[in-house]
Amino acid sequence: MMDEEKQNLSEQEELQQAGLDTFFADQAPQEKKPERTGGMSKSVKGLIAGVSALVLLGGGLTAALLLGGDDGEDAGQSGSSGSVGDASEPSGDMILLNPSLAADVTQVEIDGAESFTVYRSAEATEESDAVYSIKGMEDIPMNTNLLSTLIRNGSELSANQLVEENAADLSKYGLSDPEADVTMHYADGTKFRFAVGSESPMDSTATYCEVDGDVYLVKSTLMGNYANASKLFVSNTVLAEPADEEYPIVNYVRVEREDLDYDIYLEYADDGESSGGTAAAHVMREPIFTYLNPDKSVDVTNGMFGLTAIEIADVHPTDTVLGDAGILEPLCTVTMDCDDGSTYRLYLGNPYTTESGTKCYYAYLEGVDVLYGISESAAVWATMQPGDITSANIFGTMVWDIGTLEASVGGKTLLFEGEGEDEDTYVVTKNGEACDTERFRLFYRFILNIYGEELCLGEELPEREPDGFVHVRTQDGSEDYTVSFYKLDNLNMMVAVNDQPSYKIRTSCLEAIEHNIDIFDTDEEFILTWR
Repeated sequence: MMDEEKQNLSEQEELQQAGLDTFFADQAPQEKKPERTGGMSKSVKGLIAGVSALVLLGGGLTAALLLGGDDGEDAGQSGSSGSVGDASEPSGDMILLNPSLAADVTQVEIDGAESFTVYRSAEATEESDAVYSIKGMEDIPMNTNLLSTLIRNGSELSANQLVEENAADLSKYGLSDPEADVTMHYADGTKFRFAVGSESPMDSTATYCEVDGDVYLVKSTLMGNYANASKLFVSNTVLAEPADEEYPIVNYVRVEREDLDYDIYLEYADDGESSGGTAAAHVMREPIFTYLNPDKSVDVTNGMFGLTAIEIADVHPTDTVLGDAGILEPLCTVTMDCDDGSTYRLYLGNPYTTESGTKCYYAYLEGVDVLYGISESAAVWATMQPGDITSANIFGTMVWDIGTLEASVGGKTLLFEGEGEDEDTYVVTKNGEACDTERFRLFYRFILNIYGEELCLGEELPEREPDGFVHVRTQDGSEDYTVSFYKLDNLNMMVAVNDQPSYKIRTSCLEAIEHNIDIFDTDEEFILTWR
């Protein structure tokens, strides 16, 4: 059932383009007769029919020119073995079928892939255009541009040419059981009805259209959207991206996954804690504390804004549909909390592959009764691992922000205390005595260069004292953390941040810290790497 309900993104793009390339691209005839709501006068029909007959008489010459390979100027006027006027180029001027204006439309009844009614829910004002909705789908976000094509394209509708007047056999045009039967209602009480048939076999840009029993050729781009199911007019934007001036701060994002034994919890660090040498606005709190890589983490922290679906799988889905899609017991639940008071919860269900080969997940945003299909690349929360978005930096405090720094290895300890705002005003002491600020800065430069080589997930801290540690506290107290080092063997050691295992690195790093402590009071250059 789900496959039958899917809508491919490529189809949506074509539908949207059809809407954009239609009404405004046509130049409606200047002379209008507003009292008429469809069809042509008999005199005009007779004139067109006469011209069409002349075209038929010239069909033999046209065929000869085409088969002979010459580009004669009549080559575009192809004769047809089928209906009169089935030509690749329109003969003469466009034929106005409906003189009524889009601004006057109050309702459009469509009987096509399904029966539904589009109606004007709010009239146009000086500040805004009219708003249209689909009955029964008022709670669903619509693709307003695509929906408006149903209003625009049928109003001031013009045909390329008359094919057959009072057609006795509509089946050869696909009109005995039309793709869509459309009735447009206007504010003055008038109506305009037309039916959408099949595409012309001679011209893929033209579609048969019946009005008052007469068959015309009309641009396919004007007709295509009437044959669509109502769900194709639903917006594929799952959550709109706010304007820059209204963009909220994302307080936190929590990712709960069926395949992980822990949550991934990312929190906004408005106290500068997020610097980490990376400028990412968030840090990871669970399963470990670590800084984030801004380029790799932004899709996880802010990717719900502007999230776009590949397809609309269902509108107002039942519990059965949601269960089949894996939404009732989701593979992944993403909660995003913002400082404007909004909290969003996105459920990702079963994976599947579209007919075009795109890998997707079913998705459902709490509060919006639509089942979406989200591409695997957009549904980053379903497969990402903590190491995919983290920064390797272990220390991230700016040097001039440091109030206290204590480094201890093998019983050797340096305790620095500093205050000031920049290089010119910062003053630091070492073990209570005056200290050269530049020497301290170079020592801390090595500390900043310490990076994690492997994330340490799901491991316990050794039940003993660490082999060394570095404690950092900022002057304003916004950051206060201890990085401890535990040797695991001769080559590897565990790094814990505030007693939480975070990384594994080589033991040579601890040896480098001890060496730099030993030479601090000399002129010897500090080791800046342990590799």
